[in-house]
Parts: sequence; structure tokens; C-alpha cells
Amino acid sequence: MPAMRTAAVLVSLFLVAIAAPLRAESPAGVAAFKSGDYATALAALEPKAEAGDAEASYWLGRMYDGGLGVPTDLTHALKLFEFAAEHGDSEAARIVGVYYEQGRGIDQNLGNAAKWYERAARAGNAKAMRNLGMLYVDGKGVTPNQQKAKDLFEEAAKLGNTDAMRNLGYMYYFGFDGAPADFDLAAEYFAKSAAGGEARSVFDIGRLYYRGQGVERDLKKAAEYFETAAVGGYSRAQVFLGRMYYLGEGVKKDPEAAYYWLTLAVAQERENAEVYLKRLRTELSTDVREKLEARARAFRPRSAGTDAAASTN
Repeated sequence: MPAMRTAAVLVSLFLVAIAAPLRAESPAGVAAFKSGDYATALAALEPKAEAGDAEASYWLGRMYDGGLGVPTDLTHALKLFEFAAEHGDSEAARIVGVYYEQGRGIDQNLGNAAKWYERAARAGNAKAMRNLGMLYVDGKGVTPNQQKAKDLFEEAAKLGNTDAMRNLGYMYYFGFDGAPADFDLAAEYFAKSAAGGEARSVFDIGRLYYRGQGVERDLKKAAEYFETAAVGGYSRAQVFLGRMYYLGEGVKKDPEAAYYWLTLAVAQERENAEVYLKRLRTELSTDVREKLEARARAFRPRSAGTDAAASTN
């Protein structure tokens, strides 16, 4: 795809959210769960789960998994997810796979993780397709197979999974079996993924603009994408943005803005951020640095938190 056409796709896709497949829900207790009224949710869901309701078991598992209104109990959560999965809940089956992959409340077993992901994927669960694809990329619990991974990512992407779109972007960016290096296609997939608001994908688009890969080089646009991802809490974007403010690339040179973003990034990107922070410490007064550091400590990413296993894509 020509660079100009890709650029147009990037602009439009960045503004359009990709709808995720809807999941069937039991009305009793679910609304309370989603509103954060966990006492009401527990009162509604627990009796139904004890009576053998698979859907209630899934939602109650979410509560025990994340410690939402109840003490965190991964063993009990896993039992609830397994029961729901055995009664046809594909998302519960996927989460059981997450438990096995992460060793979450149970001994890690990547082979079992792959089996649960496969089961959920066969039922049409896009997240499970993406989870299983990652195992095939890394050869964890399965024989490495990049083509199989690509097929799974493509199927998940067709169902709207933005993480799978990002994975396809990486495959085309770096070049994998069945996905030869193609910056234009990488740009397309990163843009589709970023439409869902995922900070890493927004950063990836910014990196393409910064380097002029698949799109015409545009440092101003790169800085805009990096800032969006940085505000979302992505540390690599914070490093890039801080460096751009330090050097005056695509933005007006601003040592204070540079120091702020690099201070945010240093906990996760110490080596990269420290290079510029050392220089900035000699340029800014102690008073200014302390104010910026206090502001950095108060930073909160612009994203909503969810319970652990359910948010693992």
C-alpha cells in the first residue's frame, strides 16, 4: 500500500473504535457487578452459582479472582471458572488457560494452557485465539509454528480483537513465516489496534512516523502519537516523548517537559531514560526538578483497571 494511502487509513482508523463481540450475560447480579456494587452482586450471584448456574459461576469467579467485594481466592475462582467452562462458557475456558499459563493459583502448565485456549478458540473466543497464537509464536506448551500463530491472529482480528491486530503488526514489522516484512501492512494493523485505545499500538504508529516506515516521516505526528501513548502510561512512549522535548524534535524544545516524561519512564526504562535525565539535572534547578518529580508521582494513566485474569488478553 502506498505511504499516502496508509497515512489516510491511519488517521481515520485512529478515530473509529472497533466493536468487540458481545458476551451473553445473566441479568441478576451482573449490573451490580459492573457498577461496582459488589455486595449486591455477591448476594445475587452466589446462590445461583451454588445451584449450578454456569453464568453466575463465571461472574462469581471474576469476583474471587480480582478480590472484588470478597477476599481474593484464586483456588475458588479457578473452580468456578472450570465449572462454567465445562458448561459451555468459552470465556471461562480461556481464563482457565490463563491460570495454567501464568501459574495463577495452580502449578504452571503450558500444555494445559494450550488445551484450554484451543477449546475456547474452537468455540469462537477471539481472546483465546490470540492467547493460543502467542504460545505458538514462543513455542510454549506447543511446537513453535509462526504460520499457525499468524492464522490465529488473523481470525481473532476478524472478530475485532485489537491485541491480535497489534500482533499482526509486529509480525509484518519484523518479518515472520507467512508474514514477510512489510511496513505498510504493519502500519495498517497498528492503526486498527490503536483504534481500540491500546497505548502500545498508539506508540507503534508514532514510531512508524518517527522513522518514516510505511508512512511519510513526520516528527510532529510522531510526537502527538507518543504523547497519547505516554498519557496512557506506556513507558517507551514516555522515553521517546521526553527525548523529543529534550532535543526539540517535532516539538518546541522544553527541558521541563522532557524531565517530567523521563522521570515517569525511569522506573521501567531506567537505562534509556537516565541518559537524558543526567544531562537535564545539570540544566534545571533543584526547585524545578522537585516540582516535576512531585507531579510525576501524582501521575495516573488514563485507563480503567479491571480484575486480573479477565483483563489478560
